[in-house]
Amino acid sequence: MNRFLVLFMVAVSLMAGSLVYAADTLPKPGKFDEEEIFAVERLGSKYKSIIVQDYSTEKAEISNIDEDEKELLIKSKKNIVKALTASTVSNLNKGGKIKAVAGTAKHRGNTLILRGKITKFNGGVGAAKWFLGHFAPKSAKTNISIEAELIDASTNEVLAKIKDIRSGGEGVSLGSGNMTSAFTVQANDEGEELANFINELM
Repeated sequence: MNRFLVLFMVAVSLMAGSLVYAADTLPKPGKFDEEEIFAVERLGSKYKSIIVQDYSTEKAEISNIDEDEKELLIKSKKNIVKALTASTVSNLNKGGKIKAVAGTAKHRGNTLILRGKITKFNGGVGAAKWFLGHFAPKSAKTNISIEAELIDASTNEVLAKIKDIRSGGEGVSLGSGNMTSAFTVQANDEGEELANFINELM
């Protein structure tokens, strides 16, 4: 076997290996800042229901928020979390690809669990938040940051992970006295995106 043929066979083997590796997981939906997909087949072929757990805020960082706003945020955390859960469940059921329920319902076989945490509440940076509006970078605007995992309820196997910063112009229109209202709007928006993300994996 001559040298050219050997090199050709090696190249073909490497290309085949790359294609197999690329096919080992589902493609990323591309809806969040960071996405890791570990599932190797469409989730709809196995899973018929999903439990959406309330997000933890236990260790969430609070940034660019004054003492008065912080007090309002502490009182409103549960409502923000409930908005995120309710939006996710509602939009999943609206999509019709999987039956979604909230909370800690008992699971049976072929069930997914969506669990996560809000890692940061960011009030935004003055000039960028109030004057640049939608043109400001994410990190400068009023925003919430989340991390979430999609897991198999029976095996606890992680099928997907995401990290995201959800921002918008709400902080501009609502004013600093309604910072928590901005977070609630963003939680609703994030729930819709989470549902769209999961539906694309079905």
